Amino acid sequence: MEARRLEVKVFLERPTTVDLESLVPVFHDWIREGRLDEPMIDVADYRHVPNGPGVVLIGHRSNYYLDQAEGRPGLLYSRKRQAPGDPDERLLDVFRRALFACRLLEAEPALGGRLRFRTNELLFQIPDRLGYPNSPAVFDSIRPELEAFVSRLYAGSVSLTRRGSAREKLGVAIRAGRAPSLDVLLGRLGASPLAA
Repeated sequence: MEARRLEVKVFLERPTTVDLESLVPVFHDWIREGRLDEPMIDVADYRHVPNGPGVVLIGHRSNYYLDQAEGRPGLLYSRKRQAPGDPDERLLDVFRRALFACRLLEAEPALGGRLRFRTNELLFQIPDRLGYPNSPAVFDSIRPELEAFVSRLYAGSVSLTRRGSAREKLGVAIRAGRAPSLDVLLGRLGASPLAA
């Protein structure tokens, strides 16, 4: 898998607990305090768009969304550029950053513990419809590498299912039998992105 633009979405346990307006100052604080290991530039508010991108923390290399797509809110991490060179490193990077941002949000004092993320279901996406069209053949070509990675992450078997139509970006639903904590998953992935 040579794709350099990758995305991981971690769904919220209780979607009704989302107050998108409260995320705007939280993301601004992350910029001011340098909570992530890359320059973050701005916050965009798309609350007015039904099932849209929600609130977006925009960075040079990546974006963090509290995404509302399909009526299933969750943290969507999107790597836009400067991904690590090795395919396994790219997977490690995108999953680690998504899970780390979830952990930051769960611990955010301003949110009062209202956000909790499900760890037994993730969505992996490749937003490159030209290089990686959403087809069974392309899914079959990336499946072995992705399956090996998430099996190590979950320390057991996982199921992968292609999502979306040929007109959409390639999506893979990842389901695990167990729901390890964010800390357990991050421990399996090594140091947090802040230490990278």
